[in-house]
Amino acid sequence: MWVIKIGGSWIKNPNLKRLVLLTSSFFREKFVIVPGGGIFADSVREASKYNVSEQTGHFLALKATEIFGYLIKSMNSNLHLTANLDNFREKNLWMPSKKLKNEIEFEKNWESTSDSVASWLYSNTASSGLIYIKSLSLGLKNKYKIKELQKRNILDKNFVKYLKKKKKIFIIGPEILELYERQECLDDLLLNFNSVDL
Repeated sequence: MWVIKIGGSWIKNPNLKRLVLLTSSFFREKFVIVPGGGIFADSVREASKYNVSEQTGHFLALKATEIFGYLIKSMNSNLHLTANLDNFREKNLWMPSKKLKNEIEFEKNWESTSDSVASWLYSNTASSGLIYIKSLSLGLKNKYKIKELQKRNILDKNFVKYLKKKKKIFIIGPEILELYERQECLDDLLLNFNSVDL
């Protein structure tokens, strides 16, 4: 199974539906999409300035990713919504709030964004790899250090805490849309992705 994080900024991209449909049709292996929070999480951050604890704000931010998840689901009804780790089907959308609310090792603060959610899920499932699909251009076939991506605020600060021993991580921007249409198999697709190293 592959864990695929779709960044929340894609909410504003007119190609979001195209991305969702191409991802669903291209991957022949089991996969699970982890939605970002985007403008929904931004609204939670704003509300958190007023009498909201960091832990409560974080839980609401997880709920914000689920709102984006329902939006993605509306673009492809074949995606299976799941809140558990034991009932994945072939094409999945993960709703993290139920599982992570009481997960002791998952820090409940603003440094654990949906990037960390994807990292945690990758490390706690029998997954082949982790792919981050960001809305900003990152080029092709580059090797990025995690610290560089964190410094540029492309990945969150707690991302590494949940990686454990797994390290097959890729990151790609909108270039993925053209790659989907040019490549025929996952191995060829991954050769064009940017790798992420510790």
